[in-house]
Amino acid sequence: MSLAEIVDIRGCGERRSLRCGACKGLFGSLSEDERAALERMRRQSSFASKELVFAQGDAASRVFSLSEGVARIYKLLPDGRRQVTGFALAGDFLGLTLMEHHALTAEAIEPTVACSFPRAAFRRLIDGNLVALRRMNQLVTQELATAHERMMMLGRYTAEEKMAAFLLTWRERQGGRGEAADITPLPMSRRDIADYLGLTIETVSRTFTKLERAGVVEIVAGGARIADEARAHQLATASTTG
Repeated sequence: MSLAEIVDIRGCGERRSLRCGACKGLFGSLSEDERAALERMRRQSSFASKELVFAQGDAASRVFSLSEGVARIYKLLPDGRRQVTGFALAGDFLGLTLMEHHALTAEAIEPTVACSFPRAAFRRLIDGNLVALRRMNQLVTQELATAHERMMMLGRYTAEEKMAAFLLTWRERQGGRGEAADITPLPMSRRDIADYLGLTIETVSRTFTKLERAGVVEIVAGGARIADEARAHQLATASTTG
């Protein structure tokens, strides 16, 4: 994922305002006047399923903070193929690129609500506040570490190992936002998962079936449950410990 196109900020509490946990984590060090100015610039938008939040090549004029829903982040390759680079949840910031145009596309998977701020004003507030700047650097560093881990997964993991790692990581992200840990919702399609893991749709379907028959996961309507924690973690870490 390109530098800070999506930044994961956990713990979104009250939605749709700067009191939201995502915004508080980043803007907590701003003065009341600065927060009031940012609040005045805030624009709330709703996106239907499959509606674009922003598209690859669009001018990066605004920064988005998801307050509800899930979005897929992807890049269209020159030959027309699609590479999904991540999935954004409520509490994530999108569009924090250093470039003038978006290198990726953000598209709602389900009905999604996002707040947005003018990019120039957003950057001025962050650049002028040392605490906020350090927090942003920390988030970008975490994102780069995640991108490095994903590159290793794409290059070395088997299909079963990729799927186990994906399900565990996605469950952890859902759990960090207070979702039920037993059943992990999977709002993305199998094509989305395939394009994220570097697999074909057929391989994703076969892998789900193989893991379910082995008792590692249980596929339920709209999601999955990790049935064998030890085996799932063993698969997810096999290529790093082998």
